[in-house]
Amino acid sequence: MSTQIRDGDTDIEIVDCDAHLTESVEDVLPYIDDTHSGIRRIIEETENPRQDIYSITHSMPTSLHSDRNAWNTEENSAEAKLERMDEFGINLGIVSPGTNLALPTVNNTRASVALSNGYNSWVLDTVVDEGEDRLKALLVLPHQRPDKAAEEIDRHGDESGVVGVTMSATGLVPPPGHTRYDPIYEAAQRHDLPVFFHSASINTSHAFPVQRMYNETYTEEHVTVHPFSHMQNLTSLIVQGIPERYPDLQFVFQEAGVGWIPYTVWRLDDHYLELEYEMPILSKRPSAYVDDQISFTTQPLGLPTGNPEHTAWAIEMAGPDNVMFSSDLPHSDFDPPEELYDRIEPHFDDGTVRNIMGGTARRVLGW
Repeated sequence: MSTQIRDGDTDIEIVDCDAHLTESVEDVLPYIDDTHSGIRRIIEETENPRQDIYSITHSMPTSLHSDRNAWNTEENSAEAKLERMDEFGINLGIVSPGTNLALPTVNNTRASVALSNGYNSWVLDTVVDEGEDRLKALLVLPHQRPDKAAEEIDRHGDESGVVGVTMSATGLVPPPGHTRYDPIYEAAQRHDLPVFFHSASINTSHAFPVQRMYNETYTEEHVTVHPFSHMQNLTSLIVQGIPERYPDLQFVFQEAGVGWIPYTVWRLDDHYLELEYEMPILSKRPSAYVDDQISFTTQPLGLPTGNPEHTAWAIEMAGPDNVMFSSDLPHSDFDPPEELYDRIEPHFDDGTVRNIMGGTARRVLGW
């Protein structure tokens, strides 16, 4: 199955590596296992769970911009996702959570575990199973309890609808290089599932590097949170030797675009050459681990003033074999496939373009 790009000039398969849902707490609650019945009752009886269970706040009301955009719609079903995919010619979608990107703001660890448990059962039952084999899920993990996260991976990891696991990259304390996450990496590698890191502005009041202090507007917050989170987490992951210790594990960083990647990797290589004794576990340069085990999704592309080719240059510097298309639909700042294709098609050969639009996702996810 393929999609036609540019008014029918080219048949190409498009895989969206960040196809968001807008799930509600009410969607997830009925799917929470009875072993969590006590905390489920507390959540059910909470008047405003988005603030009293999650701690979701913003510098400014996001509704001011999202309500004006027709694309910021509710998509919490397979029917809604498939309709949007058909509208934009997207063949396959990797489903990312919405509300449950905010798990780092859940202060009650039992609630975080229960919500992860319910979300994973809900998304597989109501979205993936109804998705006509065009939708696959990432398991949401409660990073506050790595042992329970590993249990979730073991519970669902071999199901055909699961292609990866995800942890919210913003507010991830400690950062992902810490040994406390070993049970997660061991379980993911055991089930041959890539580990995704997704940044989120809804978590920015809680932890370095993106605490909200003095970010007085949504713009200040949203411009910085995604790349800053990923720079911190990629550095932690590599310097602490997670790819070295788990050589069969793939990692994916979502929703920060590609411009930050070469700068960060260059700095990592520079510090490795200067301070190799600080990283005795590494057997090669950081850039080599990126080449072998780490991928990045494209949204947001941004607007390189006057020269769209700069996007292709950034991808070339980041490493085109490690870059995968993502739309971020239904969020208001989504990227349609044509916007990426039109920038990269004149710059790369046909095989590279096809891989960025879908082929690399197939390889990384084994789908």
